Amino acid sequence: MLLLTTVSLAQNSRTAVSITDPDEIRAGQILAEEFAQKEGMRPTPQTTKIDEYLQTVGDRVAAHEQRKLLYRFHFDPSPAFKSAFGLPGGQIFVGGGILAYMDSEDQLAAVLGHEIEHIALNQCRDRLMKVLAEKHLSTYKLEELKVDDFLPGYGHDNELAADREGVKLAMEAGYSPKGAIRLLRMFVTLGQQMPNTPAEAQKMLEERIAQIEPLSEQRKVSERPLSLP
Repeated sequence: MLLLTTVSLAQNSRTAVSITDPDEIRAGQILAEEFAQKEGMRPTPQTTKIDEYLQTVGDRVAAHEQRKLLYRFHFDPSPAFKSAFGLPGGQIFVGGGILAYMDSEDQLAAVLGHEIEHIALNQCRDRLMKVLAEKHLSTYKLEELKVDDFLPGYGHDNELAADREGVKLAMEAGYSPKGAIRLLRMFVTLGQQMPNTPAEAQKMLEERIAQIEPLSEQRKVSERPLSLP
């Protein structure tokens, strides 16, 4: 999920490549290690505590997901990383830049739910199959995958689906959808303050808000404060 962009990569699930769950999990682990290395991520007492907090909230949300995987949540402390993204097999990264905008655990739960759904709805898996086919790679050559192929967004309909189902997932875990709405509205405001923000990106954010707003009438609970270590 790239909140400030609407970059899309064409998906084509009709490919000759087929993969098993273990293949997908292994691919995700390889890509996660590559990303962490590229970002220069090194565990510290502080980042380890934040990883644990993300895992606690993520486990609470993922417990209601029908596709059962070992979802793993990682903190990237870079302030320039103002988003989050999921990789095949259950690996999810959250940037320090987007955490800086949050003030409630409900907002975090919505972001994690969104990324869980990119994985659970097989959007990450479909992209993995597509990349393998395009690069003529078998599942025996997963080490040749590059994480950059998995960073762009998933297109209009898939992003809306991940938002919708991710917020529902967070709601099942007891969180308020108002957190997601407030976070998206903040990005609308930030986009308005940036002169080069594409009108298409702003319109997409408004669509995302509009589809979540009816859910706020279904669950009226107070948001929980963010408890970052």
